[in-house]
Formats: sequence, structure tokens, C-alpha cells
Amino acid sequence: MHIKKNETLYISTILTIIASFLMGFIDAYTFLQQDEVFASAQTGNLVSLSSKLFSGEWGETMSHVWAFGGFLIGAFAGEAVMDRYQDKGVKRYRYYLLIQTVLLLVLALFQNQLTGALMLFSLGTLAGYELTIFRKFRGTVVNNGIMTGNTKNLMSHLYQLVFKNDSKAKAHLTNLAATVLIFMLGAGAGTLTIRYNASYNLWAAFAISFLAFAWATVRPSRDS
Repeated sequence: MHIKKNETLYISTILTIIASFLMGFIDAYTFLQQDEVFASAQTGNLVSLSSKLFSGEWGETMSHVWAFGGFLIGAFAGEAVMDRYQDKGVKRYRYYLLIQTVLLLVLALFQNQLTGALMLFSLGTLAGYELTIFRKFRGTVVNNGIMTGNTKNLMSHLYQLVFKNDSKAKAHLTNLAATVLIFMLGAGAGTLTIRYNASYNLWAAFAISFLAFAWATVRPSRDS
């Protein structure tokens, strides 16, 4: 039982690292290529939506609406998928990854044919899905695509470490700091990819997801 728990924690940590990088990577794409909209950072979307709405720029609010609506659907779908496959042990991660890999493949293949609204809705759905499913970095619960909560929690644990000498706070602090850094690296990598060739961004995101799926599939499992 202890081995199974450790294996699950190891796999979920690796996949959360990948998801954090991927969310930064895709957020760079939506921000630079899709009207400065974020796929995962819905606080920013809601601020922009409300600002444009109350400024009378109604037509420009829709891109934010599509991303936010997709995020809601993705988070709901993530809960449904987890509930459906919760009895599959560590093998459930293969199903989780297969779904996102297929979605990214479709988006990469048809990126020149899809409207901006459909692309934003789909990437918002992906963000909500990933944020719901991949959120365990070792022993710390993190948000792989929303850094506001991570940063707030990071400073809370820093306070506990400095003034309360809480030994557990150090591990949480390190895990949260790593998540923020990985997200930033993903956003930076996404930006460089777009500057080279914007159409490569979704193909690269698909490749990252496919490699994660392949790793989770071929990795020997002690759960069976």
C-alpha cells in the first residue's frame, strides 16, 4: 500500500510539473496570438472582460467570455473524468493524458481553420481540465496555471517558516516556488516558439502532452 501511494505521488508530481510548464506555454500563445486573452488565468480575463464591458467595448469582451466559458466546462469535465477513472489506480493518468493529447492534436491540425472563438473556448477548456486534474506537487496542492494563489500560499509558508519555525512549511515553500518558476519557464518557451513560428506552438504543446502520455503508458506500474 505504501509503495502504491509513493508511486501515485511520484507520477502526479511529474505530471503536475509538465502541466505547469504547458499552461505557461499555452498562456503565452493565447496572450500573444488571441487578443491578449489568458487560457488559465481567469482573474485577468474577468478584469479585462469587466473593464471592456463597462467601457462600452462590448464587441471586444467576447474573446474573454469564450475563454472563461471553456474554462468552466473544462473544470467540470475534469471532475467527471476523475470520478469515472478513480478506480483505475495509477493507470488513470493514462486516460487523463490521452484526452488532453487528442484535444491538442485536433487543435494543432486545424489551427488555421478554427475561428478565434473556438480556439479560445477549446484552450480554456484544456486549462480548466488540467487545473482540476494535475495539482499535486509532491505533498503540496498547487494551481498549475493560476499563480496568484500559489504566490499567496508561498508567502504564507515563508512566514510560517521564518516566524513559527514550521518544518513542513519549508517543503511547501520549495514546491510552490518551483511551480511558479516552471510556469514562467513555460511562458518564456512559448513566447520564443511564437517568435520563431506561431504555428509551432500548438504542435509543441501536443508533443509535450504526447511524450507525457507515452511515459505514463510504458512506465512499469506496481499498481496492478
